[in-house]
Amino acid sequence: MKVLFLDFDGVLNSEKYIRRTGLTGVVIDPVNMALLKQIIDATDARIVLSTTWREHWSQNPDECNSTGREINEIFAEYGLQIFDKTPMIYPKRETEIQSWLESHPGVESFVVLDDRFLSADYLTGHFVKTSGYARGLDETDMQTAIKILNG
Repeated sequence: MKVLFLDFDGVLNSEKYIRRTGLTGVVIDPVNMALLKQIIDATDARIVLSTTWREHWSQNPDECNSTGREINEIFAEYGLQIFDKTPMIYPKRETEIQSWLESHPGVESFVVLDDRFLSADYLTGHFVKTSGYARGLDETDMQTAIKILNG
């Protein structure tokens, strides 16, 4: 199984997009979602939420709050589905991702998309740092993620 650990803010959206649209709540830039879709289509990876927004989402749709349902709807519009989410082990996202990987030994490759710098040794060669709120996920990030996932 291939896995893409996904952050939202600074990956699927950008300050420029938020300012231009004036949207609030779950703000996802369609351009960035299209890039995510290309990664999934090219790799058949499963999406695991590592974003703080994951607290609203559950594998059981009945357990999602309104924000979680909105997240599912947005992903469905692009033909995408969320597979799982990392556990809540604050303060380090690296620890949450590592815990998820340890409980899923069938992972053959993985990539982490995040605008924060994550520095754990096990992430070397598996991490794509986006530009953050400047623009979020871009073509170069997309191509790098595909190469990582497809080996």
